Amino acid sequence: MLNSNRRYRRAVLYLLSLIVVYALYRHMQAPTSSNGTRSPDPAAQQQRQQAVVDTPPPPVSPHPQQPEAYGRLKVRAADVKSFRAKPPTLLEKGTLSGKEPKRLIFIGDIHGSLKELNLLLCKLKFKRNEDQVVLVGDLVAKGPESVGVVRRARQLNAWCVRGNHDDRVIRWREFLDGPGATLSESELKSLEKSGGLPYDDFKLGKDHYQIARDLSPDDIAWMKSLPTILSLPPPYSQWVVVHGGLDPSKPLLKQSAEDVMVTRNIASSGPTSSRDEGQAWFELWADKMKGLSPGSSAEGGADLNFDEVHYNKIIYGHDAGRSLQLHPLTKGLDSRCVYGGQLTAFVLPGEKTVSVTCPNYDGGSGSDGKDRRRRRRDSIPNAKAEPMFTLEEGEEKQ
Repeated sequence: MLNSNRRYRRAVLYLLSLIVVYALYRHMQAPTSSNGTRSPDPAAQQQRQQAVVDTPPPPVSPHPQQPEAYGRLKVRAADVKSFRAKPPTLLEKGTLSGKEPKRLIFIGDIHGSLKELNLLLCKLKFKRNEDQVVLVGDLVAKGPESVGVVRRARQLNAWCVRGNHDDRVIRWREFLDGPGATLSESELKSLEKSGGLPYDDFKLGKDHYQIARDLSPDDIAWMKSLPTILSLPPPYSQWVVVHGGLDPSKPLLKQSAEDVMVTRNIASSGPTSSRDEGQAWFELWADKMKGLSPGSSAEGGADLNFDEVHYNKIIYGHDAGRSLQLHPLTKGLDSRCVYGGQLTAFVLPGEKTVSVTCPNYDGGSGSDGKDRRRRRRDSIPNAKAEPMFTLEEGEEKQ
C-alpha cells in the first residue's frame, strides 16, 4: 500500500514537471521587444485583429445598453417616430381691444421678408392707433428674416392665421422641446436618413429646423396661438381669413385644420394642395355662393353658418403659382413676394390693393436653403433679444 502511494506521488510530480518545462519552452519561443518585454504571438494577434474587423459595427448613435434609444435621456426611436405635435385651433373670432379700426389691412405671404413688410406699411401710411393688420399666414421660411417678421407681427398686435410653413416650424419646435430635446444634430441626421423622424416634411436642410431653434419661447407661444380660420367682427362679419382654402362642401366647424392650411384645389378625393387635380377651390366656392344672400345656406347643401352669421367672402394666401387672385367673393394675396414678385395688401373698407416689389430671396426652385440660412443668420440680431424693434419702422409718426 505504501509503495502504491509513492508511485502515485511520483507520477503526479512528473506530470507537473512536464507542464512547467513546456510553459518555459513556450515563453522562450515568444519574440522579445526592444524594452525586454515579451511581444504577443503574431499569429494570435492577427487572429484577434481579424475578429475585430469581422465584428459588425454597433448601430449609429444609439446607446450600447439600449440599441433603440437616442440622446442622453435614451429616447426610444419608436417614441421619436410616433411623436405628434398638438393640432392647431380650427377657428377663432378676431377681437378688438379698443375702438373699431378705421382700416383692416390684410397682407399676403411674407416668408421672412421683413424689409418689404416695413416698406409696405410705410406705403400704406400705417397708423397703429387707427389700423388693424391681418396676416394670412406663412410669416416664416424662404426669406432672410423669419424671426424678425414674427416679432414685428407681435409688436403690431396683428391678427394672423397659421400657414403651412408656420405650422412646420411649430411642429419642429414642439419636437425639439419634447423627445428631440437631447438629440445631437448627427443623431437627427441619422434619424432623417433612416426615415425615423416623426414627420415626412422634417428636413434638416430646410429653413424650418433652424428657425424653430432661433425663435424665443414667447415667439413660439404666440405662433401656437394662431388659428387656421379667423372670422372678423362687425362690420366685416361676412369675411373669413384662411391660409390655404376651404372645402365648399363643409361648414366652417367641419373643416380640417390641416387641409385649410394647404388646400389649393378640390379633387374627387377631397381637398388637395396640387393644382393638377380637380378644380380651384375658390371657383367651386363661387359656384356654391351663387344666388345666396347673407344669412342663407345652399338648399340641400352644407350649412355654412356659424353663430348665425353667413360667411361668403374669403381672404387667403398660399397659392403663389396662381399669384394675385381678386374675385368678388375670394381674394388670394400670395403675389410671389419671396420669388421676386410683390408683397400685397388688401384694405377694407374700399377693397383697395397696395403692393411693393420684392427681390428673389428663394433663389429658384432648386435652392437648398443654405444661402437663405446664411443671409438670415447674418441679418438677425441675437435670437433671444426682445423687443426686436425700438423704432416703429414703417409707421406714420403720430
